[in-house]
Amino acid sequence: TTNNNNNIITMASPAPVIPATAATSSSPKKPALIQSIALGGASCVFTVNFTHPIELVKTRMQIGGNGLGQVIGSTFRKEGPQAFWKGIVWAWGREGSYASIKLGAYAPVRDALGAGKESPFY
Repeated sequence: TTNNNNNIITMASPAPVIPATAATSSSPKKPALIQSIALGGASCVFTVNFTHPIELVKTRMQIGGNGLGQVIGSTFRKEGPQAFWKGIVWAWGREGSYASIKLGAYAPVRDALGAGKESPFY
C-alpha cells in the first residue's frame, strides 16, 4: 500500500502458526497427596501475607470497640506500618499446617471416597 506522499509502506506478514505437538499427554497428571498438601500449604502461606493486616485490624476493632479508621490510624501512628504484620510468623504456621491439610487433602480424599462428576453436589 502507499500513503499520500507516494511512499511505500510495507506491512509485516503474520507470524506462522506452529501447531501444538503431541508430546503432551491428553490429560494433566494429578499431584500426589503430599504434593497436593504442599501446594495447598504454599498457596495459603502466600495468601496470608495479604489477609493478615485485615485480620489484625478486625481483631483490634473487636477488642477495643473502635471503628475501622480509628484502629488503622492509631495502629499506624503508634506502631508504624510494620505493626500490621505483627504475628505473621504464627499465621504462617497456622496456614502451613492446618490449612495445607484442609486444602491440599480435599481432592485426594474426595477421589478416594469415590465422589466424582456423577455424585450429587452435596
